[in-house]
Amino acid sequence: MTLETSTYLALLEQRIALLGSLATSLLSAREGLVCLDLHGLEQRILEQQKLCLDIHSLDAGIDRIQKQCAAQLGLLSTSSGKTVLARLPSPEGNRIEVVLTRLHQAQSTVKKLNREHQLLLRRSRRTVGALLNSYHSFALTYHQPRPLLPAGRP
Repeated sequence: MTLETSTYLALLEQRIALLGSLATSLLSAREGLVCLDLHGLEQRILEQQKLCLDIHSLDAGIDRIQKQCAAQLGLLSTSSGKTVLARLPSPEGNRIEVVLTRLHQAQSTVKKLNREHQLLLRRSRRTVGALLNSYHSFALTYHQPRPLLPAGRP
């Protein structure tokens, strides 16, 4: 296995690991949203931002290696953005194909979870909007709660 191939595989493995962490973070954020754990949700959002930045910086390295070694590795990019092997399999090609398959699966999982997370956030926004409208419609019926007085004051 050449140095370029092993570097390329290592970068792909790192990307798969980061996508797995992002998927876990999306699941944790969903749990935080459902349980109304706003602090936990905020922490997951910060975690997701960091993971996305890490993935973005890693993608630059992957793109550079792909351009440098595309002919040697027999890689082609499809119109959908997937990277596939163009030549007949070899032991090295088989390893790359296995890793690329795992990468595509991880990307599909994150895309699905992201879509589900967006839908959950939209539904939550509608629920909060409905609750606010309900609160405003009864604003004249109920008085504003009195502010809490410090301890020891009547």
